[in-house]
Amino acid sequence: MTEHRHQRENHTPRPRKGYRVAFLLAFSAGLLAEMLIFMHAQMREISMLLKEDFRIVVVRDEKSKETSDAVGAALAAIKGTRQAVFVSRQDRLARLKAEEPDLVASVLPPGTNPMPDTWEVAIEEDTLGDINGWTDAAWRISGVGDIKYKPLEAYAVMHSLFYGHLITLALALAFLAFMLMTAMVLTHGHTPAGLAASLGADRFWFLAGGGGAAASALAAYAVVYPVKYLSPVWAWPSPLWQAALIVAGALFGWTLCQWKNVRS
Repeated sequence: MTEHRHQRENHTPRPRKGYRVAFLLAFSAGLLAEMLIFMHAQMREISMLLKEDFRIVVVRDEKSKETSDAVGAALAAIKGTRQAVFVSRQDRLARLKAEEPDLVASVLPPGTNPMPDTWEVAIEEDTLGDINGWTDAAWRISGVGDIKYKPLEAYAVMHSLFYGHLITLALALAFLAFMLMTAMVLTHGHTPAGLAASLGADRFWFLAGGGGAAASALAAYAVVYPVKYLSPVWAWPSPLWQAALIVAGALFGWTLCQWKNVRS
């Protein structure tokens, strides 16, 4: 009886491997990264659509004697102008008839054309932040009668571009922090020979981290896929991003193992 109790007291539990911890940590970090990458792809698509749709319409002053070519050249010469396309009053009315035929037929008498000559101007991305400066320069051109654009659409373009760059910065800083953590762990108390030997011995930590990252990619896809049926704008990141996250997850699992080995 005493001998049996002594054996139980000397029994020590086997240390837990921690594979599940590595899997769950890689899954959590991977899911966050997947969502950020998805949002980055979405913001890029949305900003491209908004930039292509945004135009400044410059209306010709009918009292001016300046030619259309001269006014168009002056608009194109303004800093930040990407393109200035002349749209005659006949083309403008034809567009309106194509878009709203019933409205034109009910409002305009046959043979009349109240539409003015205009220029549709596309500006550079950097100029969106100083659109008032561009319009001030355009107002000084002889032959310009009015300038029309949608201020809220300009703000939407700027905000979509800003949030896209912000997500890129966040991902870059997170990657930098991860690489610094990896370098600090692997250079503290490890030798190159020991690290090379651990590549085979600790391969299951690779699989746990990589498996967690792969599972996060599947989970993120399952979560965001229904958005495809709610919005015409839907873009899934390149498969190279998924491969990079799986490799990073595997490296994270192995790095976590090396950190555990140093502390134990």
